[in-house]
Amino acid sequence: MLWLALSLTFACLAIRELLSPWNRDHPQPIHPPYLLLVSAIAIGFAWPPVSTWRFERFLESRARVLTEGRPVSVHCNTLFDTMLDPNALAAGHANLATGEIVLQKPWCSTLRDYLDDPASADQRGIQSLNLFTHEVMHVRGLLDERVTECHAVQYNRRMAELLGVPAPLALDHARRYYRESYAQRAEVGGLSGSYFSPECAPGRALDLRLPHSIWR
Repeated sequence: MLWLALSLTFACLAIRELLSPWNRDHPQPIHPPYLLLVSAIAIGFAWPPVSTWRFERFLESRARVLTEGRPVSVHCNTLFDTMLDPNALAAGHANLATGEIVLQKPWCSTLRDYLDDPASADQRGIQSLNLFTHEVMHVRGLLDERVTECHAVQYNRRMAELLGVPAPLALDHARRYYRESYAQRAEVGGLSGSYFSPECAPGRALDLRLPHSIWR
C-alpha cells in the first residue's frame, strides 16, 4: 500500500503539471523535465506492487493445474503483512476452505529469484519451490503434514516444469530436495521431523508412482 500511495502522490503531481496551462488563476507552461521526473518516479513506485501482483497471478495459474479444479489464490506477504499474520512463524500456509496460499516475506522473492535463474539455484531456492508445492498440496485437500510433504517431494518436478524450469533441471532439483533437505528433516527431528516419513520412498506406502516420478 505504501508503494501505491507514493506512486499516486507523484502521479497527482504529474497530472497537476499537465493541467497547469489551464489554471484560470495562475496559468503556467508545462515544464517537460519536471513532468518526466515525477512521471518516472510515479511509475517506479508503482512497479513493485504491480510486479508482485503479476507474479502472484502467474503462480495461481500454474497451481491450478495441480489443484484439480479447486480454487486457488496466492498472496506474497510484505514485511508489514508478515508482522500481522497470526501464522508469521510459518514460511507459508494455506487455507483449504478458500484455497488461499500465503507465502511469507522473503520466500516469494526467493522463489522469483530461483525461477529467474534456475541453473544457479542454491538449496534455499530449491526449498522455495518445495514450499510452494507443499502449500498447493494442502489446497488439493491434504491435511497431514507428513503426507503433504511427501506428495510435494514427488510433485516438485512437475511444479518446476509448470513454472518454466527446464525439464532436466526440474528433475535434478526435485531429487536434490529429496536427498538433501528432506533427508535432513529426519536428522533434525522436532518440528522439522514432523514433516518426514520413512514411507516417502520408492515402492513404499507413500509412493504415488507418478509418471514424472523423481526416483525413476
